[in-house]
Amino acid sequence: MAAPAGMIARAALALLPEPEKAVKWVLVIILVPVAILTLFFAGPITIWERVPIASPEQVMIYVNAAKVVSDSTKSPCDPGVTVDWQPLLAIDAVRLDQDFRKANSGRAEELARMFIEKSGSCQVCDGGDSPSCTSYPTYRLRSLDEVLDDLRFNAKQREKVKNILQVDLSFLLGTEPDVPSGWTPVEGSLKWPAPGINTITSPFGYRIDPVNGNGSFHTGVDIAAPLETPVHAAADGVVVVAGWMGNFGYAIYIEHGDMVTIYAHLSQIAVQRGQQVKAGDVIAYSGSTGKSTGPHLHFEVRVHGQPVNPINYFK
Repeated sequence: MAAPAGMIARAALALLPEPEKAVKWVLVIILVPVAILTLFFAGPITIWERVPIASPEQVMIYVNAAKVVSDSTKSPCDPGVTVDWQPLLAIDAVRLDQDFRKANSGRAEELARMFIEKSGSCQVCDGGDSPSCTSYPTYRLRSLDEVLDDLRFNAKQREKVKNILQVDLSFLLGTEPDVPSGWTPVEGSLKWPAPGINTITSPFGYRIDPVNGNGSFHTGVDIAAPLETPVHAAADGVVVVAGWMGNFGYAIYIEHGDMVTIYAHLSQIAVQRGQQVKAGDVIAYSGSTGKSTGPHLHFEVRVHGQPVNPINYFK
C-alpha cells in the first residue's frame, strides 16, 4: 500500500502551481473574503457619512434659510451675495449626527448667517438740489473653512462635511427632472394656465440658472408659451399683485385661500389688484419681461407661503 500512496502524493504535488503562483493563490483565497466583508460592513458607513439622511421637506428648511439670508444682503446699490444651501445641510448632518428631526428654520438661518460678513457700505442718493443719501451695508461670502473654524469642528468633523459636499445634494429635494414626452396636464383643483401648451422648459427644483449660470432653486415651472399667448387663472381668487415685480418682470399673484398662484414674465396684464377672477379667465399675455432669456410663462404655486411643485396638481 505504501507505493500507491506515494504515487498519489506525488501526483497531487505535481498538480500544484509553482511556489510563486501558489503564494498568490493563497493570498487571493484569504483576501477576497476579507474584502467582501469589508465592503459589506464599511459600505453603509461610507454612505451614511457621504449622504445626509434628510427628507425633501427637511432639505427645504436649508434651501429656504439660504434664500432668506441671501435676500437680506441685497440692497438698491448692491446685488448681495448668494449663500449655498448644501454646506448648511452638510454641516448639520455632522452637527446633528444625521438626526434632522432637530432641524428648524431658526437654527438653519443662524447657520446661514455665519456665511456672510459685512464688508463695507454703499449709498443711494436722490436727485434733489440737496441730495439725501441712504447708506446700505455690503457683504462678502465667507468660506466653508472660516465657518468650520467658528464652529470649532475638529479634523474628523471637517472631513465628514467635505466628503458630503463631494456629491451634488440636489437629488435629495425629491423633484422630478422633467415631465415625460407627450405629457398632458390633468386638470383637477387647478386649471392649466396655458391651455394647449404643455411643454415644460424648466421644471420645479434645483437647476443651473439660465441667466447667470449659478446653481439655484427654481420655485415654479416654465411653460414654453410663445409671445402674447393668453394666460388663464388657475382657480377662483382675488388678484393681490398686478404689476412690475423685479426679476419676475410683469407678474400677477392670485390668492386662493391658503394658496397663491403666480404668473410671471408677462407682456401685458389684463386684471387689476383687488379684482375677483374665476378659474379659466384670461388675466394676462405671456412675454419675456424681467429676468428672462426668451418668451415663456413662469407658473408658480405657493401653499402657506412655501413654493410647491405645480405639476403635482396636474397628474
